[in-house]
Amino acid sequence: MQKLNVSLRITDTSTNQPTPVRLRITDSVGGLCPPLGRLPIFATARGVDVGGHLRLGEASWCYIDGACEVPLPGSEQILLEATKGPEYTTVKEAMTLGAGQMALRQSISRWIDMRSEGWYSGDTRCHFIQPHATLLEGRAEDLSVVNLLASEEAATELQNSSGEAVGVLSTISNLLAFSGQHPCLAMPDCIVAVNSFDKHLVLGKLALLHCHRIVFPLNFGDPFGTDDWSLSDWCDQCHRKKGLVVWCEPFAPDPGFAPEALADLILSRVDAVEITPETGLLNELYDWWSAGIRAPIVGASGKDSNAIALGAVRTYAKIEPPAPLTYTNWIEAVRTGNTFVTSGPILEFAVDGQPPGTALNRDMTAAPLKLRASVRSATLPGPLEILDGGEVIARTDQFGSGPIYSATLEREYPAATSTWIAARCVALP
Repeated sequence: MQKLNVSLRITDTSTNQPTPVRLRITDSVGGLCPPLGRLPIFATARGVDVGGHLRLGEASWCYIDGACEVPLPGSEQILLEATKGPEYTTVKEAMTLGAGQMALRQSISRWIDMRSEGWYSGDTRCHFIQPHATLLEGRAEDLSVVNLLASEEAATELQNSSGEAVGVLSTISNLLAFSGQHPCLAMPDCIVAVNSFDKHLVLGKLALLHCHRIVFPLNFGDPFGTDDWSLSDWCDQCHRKKGLVVWCEPFAPDPGFAPEALADLILSRVDAVEITPETGLLNELYDWWSAGIRAPIVGASGKDSNAIALGAVRTYAKIEPPAPLTYTNWIEAVRTGNTFVTSGPILEFAVDGQPPGTALNRDMTAAPLKLRASVRSATLPGPLEILDGGEVIARTDQFGSGPIYSATLEREYPAATSTWIAARCVALP
């Protein structure tokens, strides 16, 4: 069937202006209808042509800035889907174009505005995507801050004429876009900063954010060279001018536990611990907190291909109004621990009215603690729980009937000893 180039515009109902979104349009038999300039089939391998597209399971998506031209069949039903992060209601609408219809208008709406309360979401790590594509995808996923990290990758073993290995050919992505403590690119609703990903394949991997300069070497140890450096050197260099050190992939099964990164966490050289879509149980993290190691958690997609959505796991950090959103203000909010990490549900938690990251010094004979946790979500979440030292002390799975699911836990709790208290709500698959 002949297709017509249809002008599509998607607007935000709060501004009546075009807004970037993640888009998917399919025809009556499920065939993909990509906009002009987007591919029906695209790379999903690590580090290959990353940006502008997304493949999740069997579904292919593309990113647009709010307007595009799409070849669409006339007189045939199509299905249009658009998303814009967890604070927006997903658009999913079947429609049939009218005879000669050349324009299509859709809108997308917020069901909650966390920015108005001083909460700004960010992704602490992504790779290989170009800064302008990062800005487009960050805005389409409703991220306020995206940390794009320059990293060195061993690509090919070099051999001499006799076939003997003489070295490794490496590639470094986005190094020339390094912006450090300043945005590389920014719009009023999204900041992209480029910093570095420094790693040793055994000792640990670090994201050095808000760093005043690139900290070299980006790698040390086999296959990149000799073990003549340390993670603590990287941490100290990053901290010289208020950089933030994040321990990346701390729970990855391969190559196993990173010994020096843990030592640096204990010594307060590491500022935060990363949670990614691959992170499973957090028992090790709970053990660290129980041992008195105070480390905020941050959410990162770890995006390094078109098979991972930017902001798939994200960090919400509270910047107290009237302070504006800046890269520095967001980094400092993360440092204080007034954060929550999520793949969708919006979580709130307070102990005696104090926000996350607060240390309460109190007499054990004092009145019971007043605990309050709440969750709101556009999709049905898993149980809402409050934990004391890793043990569940309150739980509910009653969220109402939607379309916005919500629940609240409130109780008085007599803390019998020094401990940590947290709230969690795991998103359902």
